[in-house]
Parts: sequence; structure tokens; C-alpha cells
Amino acid sequence: MTLSNVEKYFREKSDPENYILQEKISRYLNLRKIYNKLDNTIKADGVVIVVENGSQKYVKLNPAIAEKQKLNVQLLDLERTIYSSINIVSKSHPKSPPNESKGGLV
Repeated sequence: MTLSNVEKYFREKSDPENYILQEKISRYLNLRKIYNKLDNTIKADGVVIVVENGSQKYVKLNPAIAEKQKLNVQLLDLERTIYSSINIVSKSHPKSPPNESKGGLV
């Protein structure tokens, strides 16, 4: 099984001995899979679905949309927690040299 880019990133940046963080990463990745499955279901069934109840027929919003919104909140919360726990390597940008030329009006 190949690792996704997100999983590679989280696994490389996180401490493998921090079991709680590793569990959060696993939970995050599992929720992402469910989120993507819901997305595929919405694409296949449509945003609006037709419900038949006996002789009645009515149109309603696909329930997968509400579930997707709930998952999104959980994903963002886990993501925030994971990012606060991993070592993010920031690239330092070189400072530009000071502009010593005096142009214009002096």
C-alpha cells in the first residue's frame, strides 16, 4: 500500500515515539478516507436525491452532505492538533540587502 502525500508528510514530521500523536494521525487519515468516500457518493447520487415512501415521492438534500460537513469540522480540529505537535521546518528566506541608493528628491 502506498502512502499518500499527507501521510508521508505527517509521518516524516512527527515523533514516532509519541503514540498519542501517531493515533491522531491515523484517525485523521481514516476520516479523510471516509470524507473522500462521501464525496464520491455525492458525485454519484447527486446533491439532491429522490426519496420514495410508499406512494409518496419527494426530493431532498443528499444526507451525505451533512455528514461531510461534520467530518470536515473533525478533520480541521485534528489537523490543528497535529500541526501544533509536529516539528514544522520553516525555510528561512534570505534578507534583501538594504537599499542604500538615494533616489528621487533628497
